[in-house]
Parts: sequence; C-alpha cells; structure tokens
Amino acid sequence: MSDASKSKREWRDHLSLALSGERPTADLVARFDGIGLVRGEYIFRALGLYPTSSVAQEQLFAYLNELCTLSLGPVVYRTMEVTAAEANTLEGVEEIIHEAPHVLTGVRGVRRHMRHPGSLSAEFQVLREIHRRHSNLTVIAPFVSTVEEFTWFRDKASAELGPGCRVGTMIETPAAVLDSASLVAAGARHIVVGTNDLGSLLAARTRMPDVSTELGPGMARALSIVREASDAGDLEMHVAGYLTPALMEVAMRVGADACVVHYSDLPRLLGDAYAEIPHLGHLAAVKRRTRAAIGEQARKNLIEGWNEDVRSRRNSDSRVDGFPVDRP
Repeated sequence: MSDASKSKREWRDHLSLALSGERPTADLVARFDGIGLVRGEYIFRALGLYPTSSVAQEQLFAYLNELCTLSLGPVVYRTMEVTAAEANTLEGVEEIIHEAPHVLTGVRGVRRHMRHPGSLSAEFQVLREIHRRHSNLTVIAPFVSTVEEFTWFRDKASAELGPGCRVGTMIETPAAVLDSASLVAAGARHIVVGTNDLGSLLAARTRMPDVSTELGPGMARALSIVREASDAGDLEMHVAGYLTPALMEVAMRVGADACVVHYSDLPRLLGDAYAEIPHLGHLAAVKRRTRAAIGEQARKNLIEGWNEDVRSRRNSDSRVDGFPVDRP
C-alpha cells in the first residue's frame, strides 16, 4: 500500500468490534468488519468461575456460537488473559498466587497457560466445538513476550482445536513488537496489537484503569514495525485498545487493516447513534465486581495473617469438568 493511499484512509471506514460479554444485535454487528476481539476472561469474570467449570464452558459455548452465527466476518477470540489477582477471585482456580501489585508483569497471558495448561485445554474444548460449526473463528494467544511462548500456544492449539483453525497472536509487549517478524515466521496467521498494555510498557508508566490509550512515545514506530512484519507474511494487522481518534489516525497511516473498538466505547467514538444500545454498562459492572472481589480477598488475607514470604498456594491441579464434544 502506498504512503498516499494510507494517508487517505479514514478510521471510521475500517472498524471491527471488540466484545467483553456484551450481546450485540445482528444489525449492530453488521455495521462493522467482523468481531475483531472477544476477550474470553470477561465471560469467566462475570460468572466468577474458572474456565474448567462446566457452567463456564457452557456459557462460553453459547456466547461464541451466537457471535459466530451473527457475524458474516471473522470472530477473533483471545484466550483468558488475567492477572494473578484477577484469577485468584475465580472459583475453581488451581493456584492462589500473590504477586507485587504491578499488573503489567507476573503470571499472565501465555505464561499462565504454560503454568496451568489444563485451564487452556478447557477453553480449547469449547473452541473446538465452535470451530467445528463455524469457519469464521480465529484464536489468538494473549500477552506474548517470546517466540517460544507463541510456538507453545500454536502447537497446543493445533493438537486440540482440530485442523484448519486460524491461530494468531496479540502484540502487547515491546519484545513482541521487536520479534513480530519472527512471530509471523513461526506461524501466526493474524495479528492484533493491544495498545493498552503496549502503550504503558513503551512509556514506562503505570496503566490506569478505564483510561483511553493516548498516542504515547514510540507507539507510531511500534505499529510500523508490526505492519512491516505482517506485510511480509501477507497478514492482516488490527489495532485494539481503549482507542482515541488520534491513535486510530496513526494506525491508518501506517497501514493497519482495522481498528478494533470496544462496544462500551461506541458512544464516545461514534456519537449519539450508539448512546442507547443495550449492555453499555456490562464491562464496567464486571470490572467493579472483580475489584470488589480482589479487595475482599486482600481483607481475608490480612485477617488470616497471610505469610508474604509464601508467594502461592496450590488449590488443585487443573481439571476439566468434561464439556461434551462432538455435539450434533
């Protein structure tokens, strides 16, 4: 794509939808270029259940089956991406992990999947059934920092999802940006740049909850590096996060194929036509619930005299309750 053609592209013409448990109408979904991100963890956080729960699996199946039916375009599902504190609040979690409060580091993303692969297998059991029914599903790895993390995820997905399911990766860390060409070479078939965590890590600043991602230091260059890598692999690159118009304009200039906008941000970005859509408060409600649960757990730890020298406590091994496969 020439620089001239890139500069003429309007972000409003290249939008896909990000969902966190909201249930959009068919009419609303049809206004966007597919569902560019489904954040799986918000299904589990809303229920207060770990992915190994049969109830959580049934709810995830029903939700994704509905979305893949509604959307004529792709539906991109990101597997569970939680901090240790968030995971600790979910019923059925294998291990209570106490970490430093900085949420940008620690046991999260693919690192958590590698530590507890049973929970990822629980998600994959559901995704296998969705993939069997719907050809528009893409699955992406969360919070990848190394090529080795992605290849582990890729191989597990290939073994457990069945043939032909597209597997991609989030780009949310500076290391993933710099290794984006290697991630493409390792078999990533779709790229979503997550600007929330990436923006904080690039700028060496704490990520603030519920704050839009501004165009910070290094972001334009980072997007250009990833665009070059995705071009070389003939892949689409999407840009996601709590986006601002300025950030989306830069994404269009560097050649991003789409900006992935959160359902809850539609009134802020697209105006009053979206002010009355249902479930606008869903994401905020789930976040409040999780914050309250984290606070309650911290209070209990204080009362019980939790030994801070002990960083984790294993509750049980990951065990999948048995989501029925090969359904009619």
